[in-house]
Amino acid sequence: MKCNHCGKEAVWVENKEVYGRNYGKSYMIWLCRDCNAYVGCHNNTKEPMGKILAKADLRKARKEAHASIDPLWQSRKYKRRTVYLRLKEAFGYEVHIGATTTPKECEEIIETAKLIFTFNN
Repeated sequence: MKCNHCGKEAVWVENKEVYGRNYGKSYMIWLCRDCNAYVGCHNNTKEPMGKILAKADLRKARKEAHASIDPLWQSRKYKRRTVYLRLKEAFGYEVHIGATTTPKECEEIIETAKLIFTFNN
């Protein structure tokens, strides 16, 4: 996998290279050691969770988007499927936070979710 930021080869490594110890059941990541961009992998496979390797600003924005969206279904007020279906209807495509490529996309997801779930309760 090539880094979308610097064009160098990313390496498939355990996330302890970033965090100091492995986190989660799925602890493998693609990491660009040159620019510190990375993306987690599904179930310890080489399949990245997101479309691109993310630098700190995008990782932060993705965490904020999850922090806004996840409580909606984790509280059991809504089914997870319902949350993402409503986002899909609003955007016209399937929304996956890990597939966002800019912090602005994450902000749009957060703002849209606020509108949907504030006015459609």
